[in-house]
Amino acid sequence: MSDFHYSDDQLNAFVDDEMAANERLEILSAAAGSDSLRARIVELQYLKESTRNAFPLHTERPTTSRPSRGLFTRYLAAAAIGGLSLFAVLASTGHIQATREPVLVTLNNTPSSSQQTRVVFHISSDRQQDASLLLDQVELVMQEHQSNGRPIRLEVVANNQGLRMLQQGRSPVAERIRQLHAVYPQLIFAACGNTLERMTQETGEKIDILPEAIIIRSGVSYITRRQQIGWSYIKV
Repeated sequence: MSDFHYSDDQLNAFVDDEMAANERLEILSAAAGSDSLRARIVELQYLKESTRNAFPLHTERPTTSRPSRGLFTRYLAAAAIGGLSLFAVLASTGHIQATREPVLVTLNNTPSSSQQTRVVFHISSDRQQDASLLLDQVELVMQEHQSNGRPIRLEVVANNQGLRMLQQGRSPVAERIRQLHAVYPQLIFAACGNTLERMTQETGEKIDILPEAIIIRSGVSYITRRQQIGWSYIKV
């Protein structure tokens, strides 16, 4: 197959390890004989790694002392909010260019005020502590903006094993998500459709998503497009 037949969504799924083994082998074989396809894959991998490290939630903590969980989460929230301010400055000075519209038309993407914070959180792990940490950050950021009357659009995208956070009957934080969604109805939880399809095929499970969440086509592609129009990105 010509490399031009591979869509961005397919290559994003390849880079994010969301493909079945036979599909990955097909692309690897094609890339071995195509400079242009290899260049596309390298470019996507570079973008993924750059965005993954843009605002990491995890920081090194001293081994001699362990701050309380409350203090640690507040420190991370402050770092996240500071990162959002940095992104706003970069966007206003033209360092972040809006080059594409988001792929989904089901979400409201009308132009926003320059004062509005827009941030997408990303989880790809099924560890309960990661899910809890993410929701801690989401709640703190939402509280901070609400208390100060600052508008915010916040979305949480789950792919790979992170999809388990949004799976009915398996999510360790389902009740917490329900409560957050009730308090902040504008908060969006999005499950990666590519991951959902792959997991269903590989495990034979019938995977139902929490009613508070929506399903998008590709988590990686969606996050990439969000960044391209100036959204801040925080990876758990």
